[in-house]
Amino acid sequence: MFELETVLAFGVGAGLVALAPMVRRLGNPQLGDSMNHVGRSMAKGGIKVGVTVAGAAGNAARSVARHAAEAAESLVDLVAEARTDIALIKAGMAEFRERIDRIEANLDARKHG
Repeated sequence: MFELETVLAFGVGAGLVALAPMVRRLGNPQLGDSMNHVGRSMAKGGIKVGVTVAGAAGNAARSVARHAAEAAESLVDLVAEARTDIALIKAGMAEFRERIDRIEANLDARKHG
């Protein structure tokens, strides 16, 4: 629950900062100042963790995107190679079919000739 604790610390800290001026006006400036100091520290800590986590998540996302792009490029290359292989196989089959047709034509010519 690391994220929850960070959000909670930020929320409590921000709440203390927001309430501190009211406490000062109600006649307890020392408590108000203390709430402001502690609240700012808690809120700032939560923000620091959030910024750090966001930076790490951003770096991870960029790394994943970079690797995904490399994988996609490899896949495109593989598809192109497979299409080339299929074209070569089809060309070989066409040539083989032509040879068979010539052989059959020669056999027919000998039978009828």
